[in-house]
Amino acid sequence: MDGLILHFRDFDVPDNHALGLYRALAACRSCHAGKLVFDTPAVYALDPAFCAERDLCISNHGFNGPHRIAVLIEGMKDFEIDFAGSTLCLPGEATHIAILGSEHITLRNFTLENPRTMVMQVRIVAHGDGFVDAEVMQGGEQFVVRHGELVCPKPRRTCNYSIELDVELRGDTGEYQPGSADHNLGGLLRDMTCEYLPDGKLRIHGVHRYPPVGNILVLSAARRMGAGIFCCDSADVTCHNATVLSCHGMGFIAQTSRDIRLDGFHTRRPAGFAFSAVADATHFVDCNGSVTVENCIFEGQLDDALNIHGMYTRIVDVERDALLVREMHQEASGIRIFRAGDRIQLLNPKSLIPFSERIIRDVEYINSEIIRLSLEPLPPEVADSAARIPAPEIRPGQVVENISHNVALTFRHNIVRCNRARGMLIASRGRTVIEDCDFHTSGAAILFEANGEYWFESGGTQDVTIRNCMFDTCRHGGWGNAVIECAPREAVEAGRYFHRRIRVLDNSFRMASGGAPAAIFDNIADLCFRGNTLIPAPDGTPARILLSHIGRADIQSDVESEARA
Repeated sequence: MDGLILHFRDFDVPDNHALGLYRALAACRSCHAGKLVFDTPAVYALDPAFCAERDLCISNHGFNGPHRIAVLIEGMKDFEIDFAGSTLCLPGEATHIAILGSEHITLRNFTLENPRTMVMQVRIVAHGDGFVDAEVMQGGEQFVVRHGELVCPKPRRTCNYSIELDVELRGDTGEYQPGSADHNLGGLLRDMTCEYLPDGKLRIHGVHRYPPVGNILVLSAARRMGAGIFCCDSADVTCHNATVLSCHGMGFIAQTSRDIRLDGFHTRRPAGFAFSAVADATHFVDCNGSVTVENCIFEGQLDDALNIHGMYTRIVDVERDALLVREMHQEASGIRIFRAGDRIQLLNPKSLIPFSERIIRDVEYINSEIIRLSLEPLPPEVADSAARIPAPEIRPGQVVENISHNVALTFRHNIVRCNRARGMLIASRGRTVIEDCDFHTSGAAILFEANGEYWFESGGTQDVTIRNCMFDTCRHGGWGNAVIECAPREAVEAGRYFHRRIRVLDNSFRMASGGAPAAIFDNIADLCFRGNTLIPAPDGTPARILLSHIGRADIQSDVESEARA
């Protein structure tokens, strides 16, 4: 990027790097600088008290309102920051970097770290009658026991946060314990009684399952009150050579943005830690154009490596040529996904098959949940056709999808390993290519998911190719039902399909013990599964695929396939 180059050293405050960053970025905006340069790598401890603040609605995080931001890029064009290999260490409830309403932005050569993420790591050292003892390894200073409950009090909030989940890893390998899932003591930790022993160990009473001595539990009270990088209403954003060691939410999340590229963007477990980001490594919501993710290693995050989807809204009232719709899930409220001129489809919430298509004339955001969509009248020829062949009546409870936003996804030359949950959640209408990747995930490696009754994440895929990937003992934990899985719809319609085309070509599947199939394919018009190598599990369970509501299926002859009701 051409233009004036500013140097961070000219603005830094030695004992207050957060204030120095604020001043440097303000200067870049005022003089339309093209680049901010850090001259040498360093660790910058950032005090959230001196960070910028904006009211943000970050999808899938659950906290709308004021967020502290260490690096605020707002309303900027043709701008680059080269951090020269520096680490931004930002403790507590804050977002490292936010890119808001900006275009042609490049970030390169940096590491993000948050030493206070509301997560504690312990090692099981003993079993007793109804209890386990654990040695605190990391993060114990963030937690206290109050009235027998292990909680995480936070200085900027007035309540105590209980443990939401715990995950279990083998102490000798750092791998997720086979067969484990979110609650590994036989129940919710917040329903058990905890105490600290005189020697500092944590004793947990009321357990119903005893993790093996030496195994590690990661106890998370994290509420996603920030992100590593948040990108909103922006275009042409690139991250090169970046690592997230820890952050208070997702590593990178973009919403209502277009043309995003992550090249060498990693989540990595710091030395001695069993986790990195406390949520997804990357997440893309209602984006457009293209998303390219390549040459990345996603390791240790406490949710998926990538999730890409749009948003369904629910019809709550019907007017003449207008609809009132609601953004249903609390973690999606306040996100402005509609614009005048957008094309929308109306869908059955159970089958998610469209029955009508309209164009938005005007949008009125009444509040953070309710939106009024004024619709263009139907063209005469369409109205005449509808009169002859009536569509289902438009009524409250049906869902709306914005189909003007069709992001294409390229996910290649990536490694996904040793993380909670799945590898990828795919709900993108644009062309999707997943190639030359290695997956070693505790849950499903790739999950095709959309939902019109809880998460309200859309939508059906149109053209997906998965090729030349290694699926190495995926789905050895409790998240998902197969290595590649298409989640079923509550209802199907004869001759109509939620997914249009999925091709799985020339991959290798090394199956895990336990009997999970290589794939569950559901609700697809055109399926091809060819040229794949399937290696049986150590327990001898053969690789197989399950099929349900498939229009056309081209399946290689050496794989066991069966219809699923």
